[in-house]
Amino acid sequence: MDEFRMEAYDSSSVYKEIMKAYHDRIIIPRELTLGDVVLLHNSRLSIFPGKLKSKWTGPYMIKKISDSGTVELLAPDGTLFQANGHRVKKYYSLDKVLEEEVALEEPPKE
Repeated sequence: MDEFRMEAYDSSSVYKEIMKAYHDRIIIPRELTLGDVVLLHNSRLSIFPGKLKSKWTGPYMIKKISDSGTVELLAPDGTLFQANGHRVKKYYSLDKVLEEEVALEEPPKE
């Protein structure tokens, strides 16, 4: 009986190592810097679910990053508050894309 238990323990530890390696390969590290514009995950939305509601609020600007992982955010109205660094993601605005103008030429007439 002990042999079966040890074999099961060994196979489960091998499986756990493989799954950990797979999980670590998928994780993308977040690189947040001061002045970045971020979105904050709204965890209260799970209490009041809405099918088409966005789970992200913002944008907010990062004013301070602490060693413990908390970030101090500046709201558009000027208020400062702290949030967990795992609950924020970078915000990429479309304003820069929309400001660019492309000049189109008329096709030559035959």
